[in-house]
Amino acid sequence: MESYDIIIIGAGPAGLNAAKILGDAGRRVLLLEKNAEIGPKICAGGLTRKSVRYLNLPQEIIDHTYNEIIFNSLHFRSTIKFAENFFYTVDRKKLGQWQLGKINRNFVDVRTETHIIRIEKDFVVTKENEKIKFNYLIGADGSNSIVRRHLKIKTRLAGIAIQYKIPRGNFNDFEIFMRSEFFKAWYAWIFPHKDYVSIGYGYPQKIFSPLKAQQKFEKWAKEKNIDLKNSVREAFLINCDYRGFRFGNIFLSGDATGIADGYTGEGIYQALVSGEDIAKIILDKKHRPRKTYATIREKRVHETMAFLIICTWFFRNIVFDTITLLVRIKLFGRTLLRILS
Repeated sequence: MESYDIIIIGAGPAGLNAAKILGDAGRRVLLLEKNAEIGPKICAGGLTRKSVRYLNLPQEIIDHTYNEIIFNSLHFRSTIKFAENFFYTVDRKKLGQWQLGKINRNFVDVRTETHIIRIEKDFVVTKENEKIKFNYLIGADGSNSIVRRHLKIKTRLAGIAIQYKIPRGNFNDFEIFMRSEFFKAWYAWIFPHKDYVSIGYGYPQKIFSPLKAQQKFEKWAKEKNIDLKNSVREAFLINCDYRGFRFGNIFLSGDATGIADGYTGEGIYQALVSGEDIAKIILDKKHRPRKTYATIREKRVHETMAFLIICTWFFRNIVFDTITLLVRIKLFGRTLLRILS
């Protein structure tokens, strides 16, 4: 039976980051990806400034940078502009390939189109019935994680994000739309990329009816004169149900561990730091995962904010109007963006 120090299932931001750190430390790592190519993923492609700083991402990987955001509510529209950039859009294929290029291939074996069908105490079984032994296993395989299922951890809290990719046209601004009659406590977005614009919305999986959510979004798009006829519609699951990341010699990272933000939908930064902390724990049992715990605290703050907005019920549009007006005050606007980004 082939054997590795660490097997990582999933070559997204978390798995790639963990593989880099472990490979640089001279550990023998096998990085498995079920898709034919590393990088592409259905995603709105938004990065906050902390993600870009963390990665030290080169300019050629970034589609767009933004130092301005427009908040829209029922009655008001406000623009916040800063001297520094705070939001970025990227192509996930370029991001994944860039991360892959940072890995020490002398110690890290990378295999694509590899499907794991079973996990045992110290080995995995592939679709081709190959058994591969491990000392540690990292599940970085997304919201539908087979590693999470192996650990019998049910996902109780998840969000659905829907995006439409449409031609760039005249869309140049990063905008957020808060309208209770269309999106309840959540929001819609417009994220311009280099060659297209992502227009989408999100909602909790077990609370909203997908059909009604779709109908309301289409009604909102029609109100905004956004033509969706020639667009590409994509949907993706966001696992927000965090229940720990270490289970003996098995770890969960990124979306597999449910560390994504339940309100903003951000998940790339959380994936990166959880991959880092898990790798460092494997290398040093005394390592304290401070970055991961910090993101969990931040996630809970954001989800508490979402709960409070949910509770406003019939007054929700008044709350959104108030927020949209308050962001015109620089101190409030800066504080809100600092909390969210």
